[in-house]
Amino acid sequence: MRRHLLSLVATSCALFASTLSPACLSAQDSLTLGELHAAAVAHDPRADMPALLRRASILREQDIATARRLQSGVNGQATYQSDVTALPISLPGSAVPEPPYARFQLTLDLEQPIYDAGAVSAQRAVERARLGEATTDVATQLYRRTQEVNTALFTVLLMQERVAALDVALADLTERLREVRSRVIEGSAVSRDTSAIRAEQYRVEESRAELEANRRAALISLGALTGRSFDQTVALRVAALSIPETATDALLRDPETLRAQALQDRARPEFAAFDATRVRLDEEAAALGVATRPRVSAFVQGGVGRPGLNQLTRDTDPFYIAGVRATWHPFERGKVARREEQVRVQQRLTDLQEHVFAENVERATEADRTEITRLVEARTRDEALEAARADVERVARVQYDEGATTATAWVSARADLLDAQLQLRRHAVELEYARARLLTTLGLPVR
Repeated sequence: MRRHLLSLVATSCALFASTLSPACLSAQDSLTLGELHAAAVAHDPRADMPALLRRASILREQDIATARRLQSGVNGQATYQSDVTALPISLPGSAVPEPPYARFQLTLDLEQPIYDAGAVSAQRAVERARLGEATTDVATQLYRRTQEVNTALFTVLLMQERVAALDVALADLTERLREVRSRVIEGSAVSRDTSAIRAEQYRVEESRAELEANRRAALISLGALTGRSFDQTVALRVAALSIPETATDALLRDPETLRAQALQDRARPEFAAFDATRVRLDEEAAALGVATRPRVSAFVQGGVGRPGLNQLTRDTDPFYIAGVRATWHPFERGKVARREEQVRVQQRLTDLQEHVFAENVERATEADRTEITRLVEARTRDEALEAARADVERVARVQYDEGATTATAWVSARADLLDAQLQLRRHAVELEYARARLLTTLGLPVR
């Protein structure tokens, strides 16, 4: 159902694509928002983290797997004890040997697990689940860069659109100032007319300088996010927002269904992160259940000691012991039960966090939908207002040329027209920003 988001972006794509070529800047090849998103993710240092996490996980799994292999160790000790075992008998003609007070023992211990009750498999499953959780967490962090790209990009576009409108106004004022100066020389105009036009020119130049500084700052920020170098004198041209597939007529008439379907699709990477956390908790709970099961292993111990296995000799003897060992911890069930309860609490916390996140996404998309509706309606009013202001300015221009009004009246009409043009351009960019923000909030791809 992701294809249906086209219903929210179809109506103004052409306007958006056609308005992004300010007269003050040279043009460049058209970019796409999807390309900038991909560039920002690839440029982020955290993009290398999944590969590193996988490598670290492989090493940990290899370490876990060694629990099934033959375990070996060398042990030694030297002691002196205050008393030894003595036999309360005496034999004629012979003495009962007395064990040594000073003792030492050096052994090589070998143990081969035979049955581990599934402990190794459970630990490996936990490790894989932790890797999945860590990877989705990185994906979530990287996805946040797309909103940052949206903010930087549309700030650049808004500033350069406003600069373009101001450049048109400056060109008009400059041409008008030249004409008025000629008329002042001819005596058909007064000097205060040039002062009024020049004052308006100063005001527009000041506004342009401020907008241009903001545009350059946003462009630097966009370059830092995406790792691209943008020429400060080149206008950004961004292709109209689009998604791979077309929408149906039904959803074109019912954007609310689209929003509900997108939320149901759980496209945001945060939802995958919540699912990965639940998988990890399930695997940890399963591993806890293994802890109280019995385990069996074969062992061999060989070494040399004084005394060896014969405690009644004072000589140093070699020895060995071989057998099968079983271990079982049935009385740790209470401890395991408490840990399982902790896991269940964490699962409930994860469910609550996901619920809160879904509500936040829904509120954000509702706000964006409302903003889109407002801006679509505002664009119609802006176009009408611009047309009306243009008529007023045209009449004021003709009246001034005929001497029926002052330059101040024309400058005022020209300033009103400029405000209307700036508002139209601002709302056009803000509309596309709201649509891009909605796409990103829902986790749907753009290109």
